Amino acid sequence: MNTALLYPAGYNADFLEIPLPLPAPPAGTLIRELPYTHFTVLLDPARRLAIATGVNIDGDQLVTVDRGDDWHLDSRIPLYEQTGESVYARNDLDRGHLVRRQDPVWDDTTTARRANYDTFAYTNAAPQAGAGAFNQSKQLWLGLEDHVLTYARTNGNRISVFTAPVLSAQDPIYRGVKIPQAFWKMAAWTTTTEDSTVLHAAGFVRPKPTARRHRPRHGPRPSPHVW
Repeated sequence: MNTALLYPAGYNADFLEIPLPLPAPPAGTLIRELPYTHFTVLLDPARRLAIATGVNIDGDQLVTVDRGDDWHLDSRIPLYEQTGESVYARNDLDRGHLVRRQDPVWDDTTTARRANYDTFAYTNAAPQAGAGAFNQSKQLWLGLEDHVLTYARTNGNRISVFTAPVLSAQDPIYRGVKIPQAFWKMAAWTTTTEDSTVLHAAGFVRPKPTARRHRPRHGPRPSPHVW
């Protein structure tokens, strides 16, 4: 039996030339660390949503596979620790991918297809306003995601990306789940010049269409329409 199919390696902290661990929750926080193919979800079982996700993107090995739509629960943890279909049914909430579907889809075809499937785990989703209200029809958040992925693909570059909802005690409750009102994302990459390797990072928070964001000085710069 191929144990890699049962126990994927998950996010690799040594993927870049400089080690970059997953974001650490506050000491004493109960989390479930769930490795998938090329990414990991740190799940808050009380909130039933991720507190952080980390994915490795290899721009030189990205593969195109059929999307599918196989949303599924993770059998490794109890059902009551997950936000499943009952929260999204018969309303305008979207199942918002945290680790974007295309990001971990690289390596050989079998691995890429498994990564694609893994992104449809409900543990990798968070409720978002539907009908394009959150993503503004690719003008904002999706535009940023597109730009990061395009940078990795065009430059054959390795990038690690962290994404999650901002979990607040004041979030409104819907069908027993507190619905996040904001999301954050951080992209990290390295550059090497004259035998010196430097780690770069750019962070973004998406609470409202009017929120301000800071433009990174190097690497994957969001195109003007993202801002």
